[in-house]
Amino acid sequence: MVWMSAALGMPLPLLMRAVHASGFQLGLLSSAWQFAMLAQLPSALIVEKLSRRKPLWAVVSILHRALWATPAVLPFLLPERRDLWPMVIVLALATSNVLGQAGTGPWQSWMADLLPPSRAGRFWGRRQRIQSTMMVLGAFVFGWLLDTYSGSSGNFLGFQLVFGLAGIFGVSDVLIHCAVTEPALRPHPHDEPLWGRIIRPFRNPDFLVLTIGMGIWTGSQAMAGYTLGSAGFFSMDYVKEAFGATYSQASWIFIASGVSAVLWTPRIGHWMDHVGAGAVLQRLVVYAPLPMLGWLFVAKTRWTLWGSDPIPAAVVLMCLCSLVSGGLYAGAYLCQIRLTQACTNPEGRTLAMAVHWSTSGFIASLGPLAAGWIKDHLAGRTLPPWYPGGAPVSYYQLLVALHLVLAWAVALPLLRRIK
Repeated sequence: MVWMSAALGMPLPLLMRAVHASGFQLGLLSSAWQFAMLAQLPSALIVEKLSRRKPLWAVVSILHRALWATPAVLPFLLPERRDLWPMVIVLALATSNVLGQAGTGPWQSWMADLLPPSRAGRFWGRRQRIQSTMMVLGAFVFGWLLDTYSGSSGNFLGFQLVFGLAGIFGVSDVLIHCAVTEPALRPHPHDEPLWGRIIRPFRNPDFLVLTIGMGIWTGSQAMAGYTLGSAGFFSMDYVKEAFGATYSQASWIFIASGVSAVLWTPRIGHWMDHVGAGAVLQRLVVYAPLPMLGWLFVAKTRWTLWGSDPIPAAVVLMCLCSLVSGGLYAGAYLCQIRLTQACTNPEGRTLAMAVHWSTSGFIASLGPLAAGWIKDHLAGRTLPPWYPGGAPVSYYQLLVALHLVLAWAVALPLLRRIK
């Protein structure tokens, strides 16, 4: 989660801002996280030919995490070609995402085989609480490092420290997981053609609507700059650009999302075990986006709290909103994990789960790509202040509105079909 604080939180979008990346490049990097899920399919096919999942998972995962140190070494590798840094970062981290997703399918099926179904919801909820606690600590330290060592214009040392540490902690996580017990694989019988094995999971109506609905739900979140319940990408870029938030202040929204996950996810895990992950997910899709309406009330004013330096009112407001939304979004992701386990059989589970995540990820990847295009075409334009907060309306309010429409009008009707 220390690695994830850099990968999904405030440092990455603000790194792209520091190297003068375009909105399309920011959207491309965000969508690569989802689009890379297609790598789960070939990975699953390879795993089904192996006797164990862990060796393949460890190799691709170590490479995946090590590539996140790329921003730390760029000043040494390309000191005179700063114009190339945005695309080098996009290519390196997109490659990292592909490798990471190649390891996700084996890991998901590994965990599904390891956990007793009757207690899986509680396990994921408690695990999320521990992870979110560390994510909050990581975000706090990273915000301090960036303010201290990259606060002045053109100083890149803070970003080098942050992403160097992210690579180190990310690889350490993989090495620790190598000690976890791995149950024996139960592959799908190989007398069925490959295409038949790929489409077989879609014959389950719940699997089909879950895959499409969660792709739309996740893509709509990514448009507004939220991934796995944590504020990042476009939301972090917006508070920095529109309100002049410091790195630490921007990280507070991400930290509030993590605190929310600490508070909410154990309870959500308990509900999943008692009323079913499908019923919980449907309610979360209704209620989780409601705090996002706070973005319509942001204002340009600054507040001084307890003798502090002036803090953008938008940061304070969205920290309060994130104390609710972060945990609910994270809970929806836990429901997706649990439902993919419930909608697949032990035989051939690795491939079936890869089909779900790759298809859902491809659909979701379209969201941030569209958001990047919208940002580039609306950035700098004067729009009428039609909402109560009074701050100038920007591309970001449109992204929030699109998230709400896609979540409630498209994803929710699909997910309500899950039995």
